[in-house]
Amino acid sequence: MLDKLVNHLADLGIGALAPFVGAVLVFVIGFLLVKAIAKLLTKAFKKDSHLDPSVEKLIVTVIKVAGTFIVLLVCAEMLSIPTSSLVTLLGTFGLALSLSVQSVVANIASGIFIMVSKPFLTGHWIAAPSGEGEVVQIGLTHTTLKTATNQLICIPNGNLAGEAVTNYSTEATRRLDLTIPVSYDTDTTQAKKAIYNAILDDERILKDPAPFVRVWNLNSSSVDIMVRVWTKPSDYWEIRSALIENIKNTLVKENITIPFNTITVVNQNVSEDK
Repeated sequence: MLDKLVNHLADLGIGALAPFVGAVLVFVIGFLLVKAIAKLLTKAFKKDSHLDPSVEKLIVTVIKVAGTFIVLLVCAEMLSIPTSSLVTLLGTFGLALSLSVQSVVANIASGIFIMVSKPFLTGHWIAAPSGEGEVVQIGLTHTTLKTATNQLICIPNGNLAGEAVTNYSTEATRRLDLTIPVSYDTDTTQAKKAIYNAILDDERILKDPAPFVRVWNLNSSSVDIMVRVWTKPSDYWEIRSALIENIKNTLVKENITIPFNTITVVNQNVSEDK
């Protein structure tokens, strides 16, 4: 087919320029074809796909790069450029490039590992030594998080692949732990009942598993009561703030003292013998 195209161009009087013109036409048509395939694939992913958006983007990118490379090889063949030499040259260049950007290659490998193993997905809330926030995008070289203060953090995938990552979004429920101190002269049974009533006032707190309210520790200046309740991950922070405030107000109404650190200053006059 390529020979027919070249011969047709030669018949038109283009002569020596025929291979070059043919290669240009093949490149343009091939480039448009690759672009159309990538566009159709993107639409198919949007219509019905169970893959993570980052994985979909990776597949489309690979198809674009591979398709463009094939088109370039065909054009090189039309221009009588030895494709074996071109492949060898590209391989040598790739090796030299990989040695000079080892960290980038490592991040890309880690990005592919994250996309395949799926320790977290786009939209999940994760926490790692490198940062905490909602996963906005999982790229080839880095992962972008949006923090609670609406800031974006770009973390290299190599870091996330080598760190302990806590995913708060994979489970349907999340446990909230609070330590409530009360004074030593407090009736702990009364205090636990007051705290339990404060928990029941918030309908967002799950009834199953049941709330946990127990005396947990005897500190130097307080008796600590451990409170454990279960919530939906999306309600965690709102419930935490509301529950602390509700427990505090309930204890005040019940005349239960919440101890706090105090400082005693002793002013002692020392008379010196003269």
